[in-house]
Amino acid sequence: MSGRRILFIGEFTGFAGGIERYAWRTARLLRKNDFQVDWCGRTPARDEALFRGGFDRSLAPGELLAGPMDYDLAALHKLPELSFLHALRRRFGERLIFWAHDHDLYCPRRHYYTPFGRVNCHRAYAPLRCALCARITSPRNWKYLRAGHTALLEELRGHHAVVLSHFMRGNLLRNGFSPANIRLIPPVIETAEPGECVSAGPGPLKILFLGQLIRGKGADLLLDALERLGVPWQAQFAGEGGDRALLEARAESSPLLRGRVVFSRWLTDPESALGSCDVVVFPSRWQEPFGLAGAEGSACGRPVVAFDVGGVREWLVDGVTGFAVPEKDTAAMAEKLELLQRDHDLRLKLGGAGRKFVAEHFSQERFLLLWNDLMKQVSP
Repeated sequence: MSGRRILFIGEFTGFAGGIERYAWRTARLLRKNDFQVDWCGRTPARDEALFRGGFDRSLAPGELLAGPMDYDLAALHKLPELSFLHALRRRFGERLIFWAHDHDLYCPRRHYYTPFGRVNCHRAYAPLRCALCARITSPRNWKYLRAGHTALLEELRGHHAVVLSHFMRGNLLRNGFSPANIRLIPPVIETAEPGECVSAGPGPLKILFLGQLIRGKGADLLLDALERLGVPWQAQFAGEGGDRALLEARAESSPLLRGRVVFSRWLTDPESALGSCDVVVFPSRWQEPFGLAGAEGSACGRPVVAFDVGGVREWLVDGVTGFAVPEKDTAAMAEKLELLQRDHDLRLKLGGAGRKFVAEHFSQERFLLLWNDLMKQVSP
């Protein structure tokens, strides 16, 4: 199987978030196309057995470095410790490719917004400024700060990198990566069959939030928007996270929210929830590197209302497949949701256009073409 052996390297063995879901789905696609795909992770996470089943084999870091195994490409999906990165570089050389899924590389705080006010940052990494910014947060978060951050960035600048969006390509360029070393490979997003994309008629607007219940994903901002609505609505929050108890308490204590908001579990397969909603809301305050959950809403023929941050415009065409509103503008978000509740035909029009857009831009055929080009470059 020359040229067909792939290793994915990440932090969690299980579904901790979007990175693991992307890796799992991508591995399953590649395996269907005669690739061998193994996983290397160090920390167990949710639905570990299901996650392992998406790969041919699952390894611990010690097994990877000690064993005789060889791969044609090693995809680094999460920023490692510097010593482990050096060991991987010695092992794989140019076959080690960095997948830039998040902001960890150029933001020691990882969030890429300021500690106070959560204002999104658009600057390049600067050692002194970023170190000070990272340390004026709560001391409880200091344990997440990584030693040798500048050295990690300098090392990875010399690697080939893959991004899922033009937004992330721009961030890597801003931080010193060579344009020749960056490849844009959008993810595969499977579209629903047209018959599965029927939205309900008049009645309460069924709103769906898919994602982690943490501050960066903006679930609290969606609650702000829901309190502004003057039309009938119901909302489902599908996900887990550290803010869940706070969000549930707020929904229960607010007369405008009580009885209308349901919190369900995290979904490995979100299609079940997408098929029963009218609109997907993507209220992230964090600059999403891509925003897979929102794009999956479009793939299911649902209009999406999202804050215009990060890579959202990669899959959301404002006024065509949904609405992109200014970041944190919950009044504008509520206005668009009211419009969609009142206009069923508009919901169908936007949802159909979203499904078509996803089918044209995020197909398996396009992904495999770009993937094989990458393989030829690093493992000719």
